[in-house]
Amino acid sequence: MATGAQIVTEFVDALRELPGVIVTRSSLSRNVFELSSPRTFLLYVKGRAESPYRWGVTANVISRLRAQKRDWFVVLLYESKETGYLLSASDVTHYMSGVWPLGGDGDYKPAPGSYLDRNRPFKSFNSFSRAVDLVAD
Repeated sequence: MATGAQIVTEFVDALRELPGVIVTRSSLSRNVFELSSPRTFLLYVKGRAESPYRWGVTANVISRLRAQKRDWFVVLLYESKETGYLLSASDVTHYMSGVWPLGGDGDYKPAPGSYLDRNRPFKSFNSFSRAVDLVAD
């Protein structure tokens, strides 16, 4: 079984295989990637290999993302590169305003269910790619 880190690596590798998409690791965090396709934006990618699906979304990384002038998203992968949640900056702001618990380690602790009720999971890498306009329909 893959680990969360392996799922993230497979996801980033799949992004790099998309025609016309350039992916580089950002200096904001080892889990933040800059994508250039006609537009440039940031992805904060976290992975979980097995349930319970709870991610650690670091408050300091979110703070750095919020200070950026570029669009950014959070991707919470589970089980494989094909399944996960895509959260916009406004989704994250909503969840941080009392929905997601903040752990003593400085990580927000989203999980499926009420902690992600504004978002439906994507079920394929292609549906994720279409959602962020990396590929045409």
